[in-house]
Amino acid sequence: MRHAVFVMAAALLVAPAIASTDPGLSDAIMNWKDDASVGCKNPQSTYDMNTCAGRDYKKSYTALVALYNQLYAKYDAANKKRLQIAQRSWRKYMDDECGYETAGTIGGTIHSTMVTNCNAALTEVRIKQLQAQLNCAEGDMGCNAP
Repeated sequence: MRHAVFVMAAALLVAPAIASTDPGLSDAIMNWKDDASVGCKNPQSTYDMNTCAGRDYKKSYTALVALYNQLYAKYDAANKKRLQIAQRSWRKYMDDECGYETAGTIGGTIHSTMVTNCNAALTEVRIKQLQAQLNCAEGDMGCNAP
């Protein structure tokens, strides 16, 4: 049974997202269920590593969705559309980049963990990008201030 749960969790974590207005609306990570019995201080099995990676990614992605929605709410219609396009492009970039970075683990039991770790790392980068847009100083020409 535990193996079946691992396979299902792994499939959810690496499933591609369908582009939507809300970056979390159709993302599998938002529906992923954590196994609270797994401790992440020193994960011992692939299942544990995958669970811990999923936990980290879901936390980052949830923060990204909240930040995106906060920024989206402040924009006019034209900039909402620009943000949607940019977010969809970023998501495709993340999927492609993590596919490239983790190609060496395809077929291995660690692959889903590696993809999830990559997704979490790039999500943290995206959070910083969106925070910079949300908090840009007046007159900063590198910002699309709401």
